[in-house]
Amino acid sequence: MVLEVRTGMSPDFGDGFPSQKPIFETGSFTGFHRVSELASSYLTATGSFKQPLCGNEEGWGPLSPIRYDFTPCFIDVWVASVAAFGILIGALAVWWLLAKRRPTDVAKDWHFWTKQVLLGLIIADIATQLGIQIANYGDIWYGDFRVYTTIATILSLFVIFTIQWLEHSRLRNANGVVLFYWLFLLIALAVKLRSLISQRLYVDNQSYFITYCVGFGLSVAEFFFEWLWPKKNTAYEALVEDGECPVEYATVFSLLTFSWMTPLMKHGYSEFLTEEDLWGLASTDTTKATGGAFDDAWKHQLKTRKHPSLWLALFNAYGTPYMLAAVFKILNDLSAFAQPQLLRLLISFVDSYRPGQEPQPVVQGAAIALAMFFVAILQTSMIHQYFQLAFVTGMRIKGGLTSCIYRKALKLSNEGRSTKTTGDIVNYMAVDAQRLQDLTQFAQQLWSAPFQITICMISLYQLVGWSMLSGIGVMIVMIPINGLIARYMKNLQKQQMKNKDARSRLIAEIINNMKSIKLYAWGAAFMNKLNYIRNDQELKNLRRIGAGQAVANFTWSTTPFLVSCSTFAVFVLTRDEPLTTQIVFPALALFNLLTFPLAVLPMVITSIIEASVAVGRLTSYLMAEEVQSDAVIVKPAVQEIGEETILIRDGTFSWNRHEGKNILHDINFSANKGELSCIVGRVGAGKSSFLQSILGDLWKIKGGVVVHGSVAYVSQTPWIMNATVKDNIIFGFRYDSNFYEKTVKACALLDDFTQLPDGDETVVGERGISLSGGQKARVALARAVYARADVYLLDDCLSAVDSHVGRHLIDNVLGPKGLLSSKTRILATNSIPVLVESDYICLLKGGEITEKGTYQQLMAMKGSVFDVIMTGGRNDSGENSPTTSTSGSGSDSETSTVIEAESSQEKDDMEEAQEGLATLQAIRPGPGGSSGRAKMRADSMATLRRASAASFRGPKARLHDEESPSSKTKTAKEHSEQGKVKWSVYAEYAKTSNLGAVAVYLVSLVAAQTAQIAGNVWLKNWADRNTEAGGNPEYGKYIGVYFVFGVGAAGLTVVQTLILWIFCSIEASRKLHEKMATAIFRSPMSFFDVTPAGRILNRFSSDIYRVDEVLARTFNMLFTNLARSMFTLVVISVATPAFVALIIPLSAMYIWIQRYYLRTSRELKRLDSVSRSPIYAHFQESLGGISTIRAYRQQDRFEHENEWRVDANLRAYFPSISSNRWLAVRLELIGAVVILSAAGFSIISVTSGSGLSPGAVGLAMSYALQITGSLNWIVRQTVEVETNIVSVERVLEYARLPSEAPEIVRRNRPAVSWPSRGEVEFDNYSTRYREGLDLVLKNITLDIKSHEKIGVVGRTGAGKSSLTLALFRIIEADSGNINIDGLNTSSIGLLDLRRRLAIIPQDAALFEGSIRDNLDPGHVHDDTELWSVLEHARLKDHVAGMDGGLEAKVHEGGKLTSRLVLPSLCRRFASAFEYVVNPPSRPCPSIPRCRRGAPRLSASLVLPDRQVLDTSRCMLGL
Repeated sequence: MVLEVRTGMSPDFGDGFPSQKPIFETGSFTGFHRVSELASSYLTATGSFKQPLCGNEEGWGPLSPIRYDFTPCFIDVWVASVAAFGILIGALAVWWLLAKRRPTDVAKDWHFWTKQVLLGLIIADIATQLGIQIANYGDIWYGDFRVYTTIATILSLFVIFTIQWLEHSRLRNANGVVLFYWLFLLIALAVKLRSLISQRLYVDNQSYFITYCVGFGLSVAEFFFEWLWPKKNTAYEALVEDGECPVEYATVFSLLTFSWMTPLMKHGYSEFLTEEDLWGLASTDTTKATGGAFDDAWKHQLKTRKHPSLWLALFNAYGTPYMLAAVFKILNDLSAFAQPQLLRLLISFVDSYRPGQEPQPVVQGAAIALAMFFVAILQTSMIHQYFQLAFVTGMRIKGGLTSCIYRKALKLSNEGRSTKTTGDIVNYMAVDAQRLQDLTQFAQQLWSAPFQITICMISLYQLVGWSMLSGIGVMIVMIPINGLIARYMKNLQKQQMKNKDARSRLIAEIINNMKSIKLYAWGAAFMNKLNYIRNDQELKNLRRIGAGQAVANFTWSTTPFLVSCSTFAVFVLTRDEPLTTQIVFPALALFNLLTFPLAVLPMVITSIIEASVAVGRLTSYLMAEEVQSDAVIVKPAVQEIGEETILIRDGTFSWNRHEGKNILHDINFSANKGELSCIVGRVGAGKSSFLQSILGDLWKIKGGVVVHGSVAYVSQTPWIMNATVKDNIIFGFRYDSNFYEKTVKACALLDDFTQLPDGDETVVGERGISLSGGQKARVALARAVYARADVYLLDDCLSAVDSHVGRHLIDNVLGPKGLLSSKTRILATNSIPVLVESDYICLLKGGEITEKGTYQQLMAMKGSVFDVIMTGGRNDSGENSPTTSTSGSGSDSETSTVIEAESSQEKDDMEEAQEGLATLQAIRPGPGGSSGRAKMRADSMATLRRASAASFRGPKARLHDEESPSSKTKTAKEHSEQGKVKWSVYAEYAKTSNLGAVAVYLVSLVAAQTAQIAGNVWLKNWADRNTEAGGNPEYGKYIGVYFVFGVGAAGLTVVQTLILWIFCSIEASRKLHEKMATAIFRSPMSFFDVTPAGRILNRFSSDIYRVDEVLARTFNMLFTNLARSMFTLVVISVATPAFVALIIPLSAMYIWIQRYYLRTSRELKRLDSVSRSPIYAHFQESLGGISTIRAYRQQDRFEHENEWRVDANLRAYFPSISSNRWLAVRLELIGAVVILSAAGFSIISVTSGSGLSPGAVGLAMSYALQITGSLNWIVRQTVEVETNIVSVERVLEYARLPSEAPEIVRRNRPAVSWPSRGEVEFDNYSTRYREGLDLVLKNITLDIKSHEKIGVVGRTGAGKSSLTLALFRIIEADSGNINIDGLNTSSIGLLDLRRRLAIIPQDAALFEGSIRDNLDPGHVHDDTELWSVLEHARLKDHVAGMDGGLEAKVHEGGKLTSRLVLPSLCRRFASAFEYVVNPPSRPCPSIPRCRRGAPRLSASLVLPDRQVLDTSRCMLGL
């Protein structure tokens, strides 16, 4: 309670009241005094009402005229308010418990009965008080407010009794309404107790006083019993959920103080946290819940608006808690601006003790100090509830958007994917969603900052009058300047996002094609390309952002100073009264408060700009075209053999409907259950497109597609997940051991399982990197077989396997006696043995079906298919005639391919055959037809139970790519350091930042802080001088010096920012990125085999982003607050020397809390960082297999897995942000003690006659009000620095990766002409892929003579690829060596070796860029050479027809570009090396038979005297 005191005069209590002496004597804190005679008390009443509802002679007051106290009637207003709260809000709580909470069978134990009995005693006690009141009030009791208050209190207690009864079986924690009721009631009763003591009721009416004290004591016991006495968890097992988050059952006080985090903080302090220690998420925070909320909101936008708004969708989905946060923010803002008012009263109190002034009561000063303390506590509680809700909203936005981005990726059509690369989509998740999450921290400032500025201006008006208009004028002038800066920064940010996207795409492409880059020795070319994007585009733009930031900092830091300077200047020029400490320091406190909204407003604008860019990108992505929903009509599966399962009628399809170019025309096709239909045709004829039209991946221009039942699909390039072989085969279906054994046996995988290190539990790595091409194809086929689908779409699945394996697959899987004999099989192939077994054949040419019929019909027609088969039979020596029986062991020949007619005569014959086709109707055998084969039902899949989906593993399972290495092939869990980040990491960062620049930065930082302090001390001296003089002498000098200090401090801040960004941060990030990129290029392939690409991408995206933009900002805030706090402690200590005694215990407490917090927070941040990689890895993996996922209709399973991975990350993120709040609340409570101590010491000092000046108190308190925030920020920023320096640690970890052998060995370089002869010798050579794995080549001894062309044969997994990799030293020798022209290849540099050899890689790949970039990344060959090799590869006409010719664009991964293998051949010719290697599996079989001759012929022409080692299975011409 504060009494108004006018300076220089005694307090005025009004006319007609006694002297003020009794008031001072009754002014103790306890209310106890020795004044014996007082006119009235709580139990006295007049004969009639002098004032409405108040029968006491003191009336409503509120202040008593005879005591330092409230009046008896007014004191009950507080109690009545609490009673009203209990009745009204308590009634709502009763309704909520009955309507929203389900009761459970919980026994009523002694804990429950003790509470209820205590409450009953309290009701009885207050009823007794009511009786005493009625007895004392006489005839007016029925109209007295004090009686009504007691009755209302009894009623409210009955409501609370009901709540406590109901909550026992419905809640595990105390109800928040009950706890607040008891807290408010105790405060009101405590104030009333002090008043009763002040009225000496313990003398006048002991019975009431004792009854009241007993009731008060019982209420205290009830409150602490309800709040602190824990309920037994065993009694509440029915309410406990597995892995639940304690925030869901925490009490309201625990929520306000974040005490629910304390168990985890204790655990983290005693030992390192692991992911098993983390709680589950609250049900509303799970990705499933947040993703569903956003999905509903976005669908509503799409339905109701022509231009859907992502902003509105986000607000509708997540806006409710964010609006509640706004309420907390308002309360915080109001309490923050109450402090300067209290400071003014405190300075007025101190000023009253100057000589010649009437001193104010000491208790009034103490009341002001306590008010400052409680306002600080209120501020703390409100701001951190606001922050928590803001961060939780951000977390929900991130989870919801991540889920939505993933779901959208699974629905994107070819048109949608053509403009959204993998790198782009990963960036939407990694960067854009993150920016919207970050915005939640600032967005409320958009209204809060103007609100704070308005309150500040009103407060300033009360202090300085209309002089504050000059301050408003300064702010108005600065608004357009800040607007220009913001617009400039927005453009830079847009450009920066484009640069980041470009770098992310390039990095992703480099990582995915690292084997090709190493084989071609293109490391330097791609490193240069990366450095160009990084240094010349991204960092150059970042320097501009840094310069813009410096200018922005200058305008933001000078604005509050210019406002104060102009206000004081106008005040002294226009007003006659002196500018005293009572004006200066409250104004200074207000200007300090003004600094935050003015500084944060541009940050908010920047954050909104970044977020609006992100929203634009995400809106574009979310509105990108999806697969055509009605492209395929799915109907129930048919039951009988011979029933129609697939029907395409008049189907015309396109990859991109906007280009107007159709890939398939007028397709009429049907397939029946139990039939094998083969689709044949040359490369580019549309076989794969045909299958994708059945899947619904193509845009249907016209016609209809009907599919009966489920579909299984094997793509041309098998999609293998980073999981075990078994998981790849089972693919989310329930495990059936019997059928699994049948499947792997039929797919010829048993022999491979014996070779693999862990059998079918072998983890195959990203993209199945540890499997050969044939193994990948058979695993993908086994996946399809195990799915037990109704329709099978197989895209050239035989081309990657050996001939005898192909025969095995035909007999056991595809053929009439195979596992799939009762299913509909559509196979795109050019393999003759399987055509013979087929029921129906279609020939595709130019996107149209030109021939179709059964095998016998097409042979009889003697059309194109006949020519293909006959030519194929002649070309393969040793192959059985296609017309002979293929039963038994089958043909040993390699799968043959279609040969298109090339001569004009052949073309004429084909045209004639096609003309006859229109009249020749296909005779399709029914189930009983002559060519229909008897279906053996004993082993038929018709008798097998349909595959059922396995239930999703959920959070109990571990992440595949993060699994602990329990076997040879498990991908190692991502390395995560534990404990404090080593000082060597800081030292390394400082070195890369340029130590000289760091020193200059620190000097400018200290100088800027010194200038600010000096300006305020100068202001204090000026105010003291004005107080003494009673006017404003020499104001010109004082304003001028103050102005110089302010502008100087702002100027030093600019220098500080420029040095930090341009000379420290950007320089460090440039060096660190370059070191990491170099190390990645130089890492052996074994590193890429065991490291998911998502993990590497995370270092190049998330970690580099932190090093680029976050770390410097964090260091700056830490050092700034550190300097500010040190100066603040000095200022307070100089003003009140007694405060020095508090510095040591205070510092010890801060350090202890910091360490206690640091250990837990550090590990939570690391867990957050490590758990983010699997999200990106899984996302990128899914993007590569979207067609397969959609074909198997497993989108839901993959969405669940994505949600689970995001939840695993959020389980670390949520306690991480909550630990910040836990820390801040505790630090700021200590900070509130600092404010109380500084104010208390000032009061003690001034009342003891020390002569402390108001100016010194004002200066000390204005800094004390800031120190809470500064010390809090020091701890927070220490953690932030350590959190973000982890990114430097992670980058340095990759920068120090083990390297391959040197690129160049200076003392042992081969001759310029080497290898001139091409003689190769393997001398007892053995090798393994990496340490710990079995040998893949064992004691190979081989001698190849000059100019020989060698074919290497062997079944899948025999080691053909390993042989080629050994030549290039992709894998190093375990024993023995390889000599080329007598030179041991292990003795020379890798660059010298790889540049002299050429290879067509097993997995042909195209890079994003131009045709020229793909043929010659180093740009060392001229156009003539490039056109020449294109001509030899029969690609010249095709490339010339593309837009731009050699400059024609190739999309990421060669998407929408046909003939993947031919550019690889061109690369080989362009290199024109001495020694050429053609590895196994893909290149030859993917070229039609007629085309195979062309490259061979070209090779013989272009490379007539070159050594050729061919490990493919199609060795024509060798």
